[in-house]
Amino acid sequence: MRCYPFLLLVLVCFGCAETTTKAQTKTTENASRKQQSLPDCEWCGAMDAPESLSWSTTIAPEEEPGAPLILTGTVYWQDGKTPAENVWIYAYHTNAKGIYPKRGDETGNGQRHGYLRAWVRTNAEGKYRFETIRPEAYPSRSEPAHVHMTVAHDSFPEYWLNGTQFKGDPLLPETLPALTDRDGGFPSTIALTKDSEGNWLGSRDIVLAKDGLGD
Repeated sequence: MRCYPFLLLVLVCFGCAETTTKAQTKTTENASRKQQSLPDCEWCGAMDAPESLSWSTTIAPEEEPGAPLILTGTVYWQDGKTPAENVWIYAYHTNAKGIYPKRGDETGNGQRHGYLRAWVRTNAEGKYRFETIRPEAYPSRSEPAHVHMTVAHDSFPEYWLNGTQFKGDPLLPETLPALTDRDGGFPSTIALTKDSEGNWLGSRDIVLAKDGLGD
């Protein structure tokens, strides 16, 4: 009879160890499954967009530290004059510390890009609007601060644009390079102004490539 408490303790400990092992295995399997679900392209994100999209959205939650930024613009078809409706724009960027912050529950390319990302679909006037915070340069200071952007449409696959940079950034080169197709028809380095409420305001217009630009 005296060995019963000891036997009970052994059984309880064995049960705890078994439960812990199963939990660790499940966690490892889930992490592995998420890792396997990473898209082949490191820059893309249109496939992660929710079904219902507006032309205007918010990227950074209200409690996110950083200076508020409102980025707007108009997307045009190849003629540079006709507004392009129903164009997906995917945007993501670093936080006020220059990193892509993650909560740990990200899916798709959110595992790379973090939670400071969002999608819009241009309206009948080709307009889009993102409310967020002003990103910071990477801690390495290897590049100016920027907002990554991609575009997609039912008529062409998603492709990436040169990141939206900001005039006055000390990491910008003294002379900006000539425009390329990746700039989207207009300079990707834009001026920012501040409104009476302390928001940074910037505008970037985009001219779509004829059949997209591929990878």
